[in-house]
Amino acid sequence: MYNPLLKEEFMTKNELIAAIAEETGKTKTDVSAILASLGAVVAKTLKSGDDVTLGGVGKLSAAKREAREARNPSTGAMIKVPAKTVVKFKVTKDLADAVA
Repeated sequence: MYNPLLKEEFMTKNELIAAIAEETGKTKTDVSAILASLGAVVAKTLKSGDDVTLGGVGKLSAAKREAREARNPSTGAMIKVPAKTVVKFKVTKDLADAVA
């Protein structure tokens, strides 16, 4: 799909589901359910403090980001940004090489 605002192509969720269904021979309904459960399982695992490795794709991990001060780009005023946990993703070398 093409997004004229971003001026780039990207795959939608429905296109991903269709591609996986065609590749695996599963129904789109089955693939959709699997993707939904994948998101839930990854979120639960990261929340518990463990990392998730998706073979051939990459590794997801949770990292703590400390509280900090940042500048509001609209007003230039300094604001306090609270500490939070963020998700980090590191792509596998195989995938990076395949795309390069």
